[in-house]
Amino acid sequence: MTHEQIQKLFPAFSEIKDGELRGKSLAAMDLAMKKGGWNEDNIHICPVTLNWKGCDVSWVEHVNDVTNVCMLNFDALEKYYRRHNVEVSRDVVIAGALLHDIGKLTEFVCVDGKAIHSENYELMRHPLSGAVIAAEAGLPDIIVHLIATHSFEGDKSFQTVESNFVRTMDIFVFNCSVKGLERR
Repeated sequence: MTHEQIQKLFPAFSEIKDGELRGKSLAAMDLAMKKGGWNEDNIHICPVTLNWKGCDVSWVEHVNDVTNVCMLNFDALEKYYRRHNVEVSRDVVIAGALLHDIGKLTEFVCVDGKAIHSENYELMRHPLSGAVIAAEAGLPDIIVHLIATHSFEGDKSFQTVESNFVRTMDIFVFNCSVKGLERR
């Protein structure tokens, strides 16, 4: 896919002010799509998960939802970061949200118009494969780290403010959209 097509699917790329970070983020998304065999004709059937029966949430929808929730909450809470002199990069939050699940593009493949687990699925979960793709695209370590630690792989890992932020929003969105809000 062209970078323009990717930006049409994910409008938040235009919110990344650092041109180099935006370009490398788009390149990473493109690389992941190519590695997984995804294109403009089949990307909408890429699932966020195949492990929850009846899940109708697409990968594109999930990534956009996580990114939008991250931007809204970051903007609402930024005053607290400034008040407490905590440096947090909005660009890193947005790029991280857009790319946190790029490894899923190699975890799933499209066969006969249907998404299935790839041969790589058992070997390398999406946080690891996504981090490898991000590094291959030349993204900075803070983004590679965020991708690698955004799921349960990050439970015992160091978290930057940005990685913790995206991870928290991702878990919340996933629980709302895939599992539904569970009563406790």
